[in-house]
This record gives sequence, structure tokens and C-alpha cells, in this order.
Amino acid sequence: MEISEASLRRMVRQVDDLHREGMKTVRDEIAAVHTGAAARVGSRRRFLRHAGTGLALAIGGTVVAAGSLATAASAATAPPLTDQDIAKFSESVELAVVAAYALALTKLHTPAYVAMATTFSGHHMDHAKAFAAFAGDAATATANPGVLVAVSDELHEAPDEMHVLSAAYDTENAAAATYLYAIGLLNGVEILGTTASILPVEAQHATALGYALGKDPDTDAEYLPPFQTTDDELTPATYPVAG
Repeated sequence: MEISEASLRRMVRQVDDLHREGMKTVRDEIAAVHTGAAARVGSRRRFLRHAGTGLALAIGGTVVAAGSLATAASAATAPPLTDQDIAKFSESVELAVVAAYALALTKLHTPAYVAMATTFSGHHMDHAKAFAAFAGDAATATANPGVLVAVSDELHEAPDEMHVLSAAYDTENAAAATYLYAIGLLNGVEILGTTASILPVEAQHATALGYALGKDPDTDAEYLPPFQTTDDELTPATYPVAG
């Protein structure tokens, strides 16, 4: 079934609004940490409904299974990390995603998909800058090499737009899981607030990409989970920061 490009564009605009609000009110997001970031991201289904896509649609189609990025991440064991370590790592992850979207854009041609990838790439660049501010002198301004290779390999091999979107979907889910994992380790109030603001944006990126892929919200539990988990988190142990 063909999805509605108008609905997809409306969904992307709503994600953009969420991103902009989070970037403006980082400190206001701190309260969400005390109630659990998972509860915030549990609104994926409500987001899809409010985006006007219509949950009753008979969305069909299949997508490729989760790729090497998620598989490698799930085997990682996190060492003790400081807030600065996490900020530096998060910056590198965000820059890797920015680079991945740049590659994805060379393989996308549908206007709605191009607009979505462009918007989401901009969000990730903003997130990278936010984490770099917390990393301070430790910031590297360099994409995480392991994450970039894992995602780029999938994108290079993608034979069509759906496979490109699927790689992006897996990456966004991994990013959301990573920030829930990070929240469990962070101590500083400000960086906790920033991470709690970024986490739901990554989750809604995945929601929009899943809609574009034709995922069925009523039958695909992984698409709209009741709560965000850390199942696919990326860690510095598995994906060390360059340098």
C-alpha cells in the first residue's frame, strides 16, 4: 500500500517541532528524568495517531531485519564512564548519524523521503553540538568510526529506497536505546536534561521512518513498543571514539 506523503510530511514537521522545543527548553526536560525517560518515549503510538496517519490503515510491506549495528551493540558491556566520557561518545554517535544521512541522501529520490532525511540530519547535528558543549575539551568533532562503518556498509549495499530507510530506522532505534542507557549512568543535572530532551526526538525519528517503511503499528511490537528499552544501545566499549 502506498503511504500518504502528506501524512509523512506532517509527521516530520511534528518531530521538528519536538526537536526545536527540546533544544529551547533543555532544563525544563529535567523533570522527565525523575519520572523515567521510558515513559516519555512510550508515546510513540500517540505520536503516530496525532500525526494524522490513521492507525486503521492497512499498512503492508516488509523490511529487512535489524542490521549489523544493532547486533554488535547488543553484545556490549558498559565500563564505568564519566559524564564527559558519555558526552564525548554521544557527540561521536550523532556525527556518525549525520554522515550516514549524507550518504542516504545520495540514494533517496522521493521528495518526502529527501525532506525527512534532511530534517533529521539537521536534528542530529544540533544534538552533536549540544553534547560537544558538555564534553568540552574532550570533544573530538569526529564521527564515531565504528558506528559510521556499520551504518555505511548497510547503506552502500542498499538496493533501493526502502532498504535505505530501513538502515536509518535501525540507527534511530539504536540511538534512542543509547540515550536511555546513558541516562542510567549520567550524574550532572544539565546533561541529564539534555539527554532526556534528545531521546524522544530520536524515538520519533524511528516512528516516522517506520511509517515510511509501511510498518504496521498494530502487529509490529518492535515498531511501537510500550516503552523504550536499552536492547540495542551503542556503547563506547563496542564503538570507541576516534583518537
